[in-house]
Amino acid sequence: MLPKIYRLDAKDFPGIYKDGRKIRGKYGMLVVKESSNPTPQFGFVVSKKIGNAVQRHRLTRMLRVIFVEIVKELNIQNKNIQYIAFEFCNESKLLKEDILKQMKEI
Repeated sequence: MLPKIYRLDAKDFPGIYKDGRKIRGKYGMLVVKESSNPTPQFGFVVSKKIGNAVQRHRLTRMLRVIFVEIVKELNIQNKNIQYIAFEFCNESKLLKEDILKQMKEI
């Protein structure tokens, strides 16, 4: 489970999507908005278009692990980040490479 300090509240999702910077990748889109909170916060949107419940939950679990690793690697601060998945990816390595490429454009 994503540590509570990194979780984005559900009420923040519409504002981030509306006002944030959107960066599209192969498997999904990052939406980034500046925040006054020094700790980065993340939220994930994995719709039924991705697949059945097993695939959606697997993707969500991979995203949680990847974003915690990315926070440690890139030292991200003062950002709210929403990830909207477009396509199922079974390979954690490919998904992480795609997300890192998007993060470097921030």
